[in-house]
Amino acid sequence: MVAVRKQRRVCFVHINKLKIKQLGKEISMGQYHYLVNLDKKQVIQPCQIGNGMKLQEQIGWAYSTATVLVMLLAASNKHGGRGSGDFYVNHPLVGSWAGDRIAFVGDYAASTDLPGLDAPLIYEQCKAACSATTKGDRPPGWEQWTNISPQVREMMAAEFHIQYTGKGWFDIVEPRTKKVSPKLCPDMAEIRSALLN
Repeated sequence: MVAVRKQRRVCFVHINKLKIKQLGKEISMGQYHYLVNLDKKQVIQPCQIGNGMKLQEQIGWAYSTATVLVMLLAASNKHGGRGSGDFYVNHPLVGSWAGDRIAFVGDYAASTDLPGLDAPLIYEQCKAACSATTKGDRPPGWEQWTNISPQVREMMAAEFHIQYTGKGWFDIVEPRTKKVSPKLCPDMAEIRSALLN
């Protein structure tokens, strides 16, 4: 286990240039991703459901964007669970994305990332659709997109008996323990801790 942990360890270099070196490869920091339904033109803004925007911040814990994706794709749960271990909440979003074209689209997207589609434009349209402000120019077509993050919070709260607090970047509170769930998945929390020390 220790050897594996050493292999997964991230070494930080050139922080002032927003670069890190991970497993011997230098990469830029900070690609932000939206979860999008390309057919329904729906977008989920991760911060609005208690997650970070980097991919690794959207996995690895009970209330992650990955959990949301499973719920949205659960075709056999569309009208409530059918057996033990199914989602019990009867919410219109459960299973509503089954069969649709789905993607995580990042702000470093290339025009070739989504065949036949303009991924950088889709990212900018989604960003505009999720923004509460009207500052700056919005890209053409942004109004076709619907930010369903508020409905996702409603679905997750009903299924997992959690509460969302805050504005913009929401925190998740488990009422039984009053514990605020992490905004970062375990690996990202380790990285953050290493940076702070």
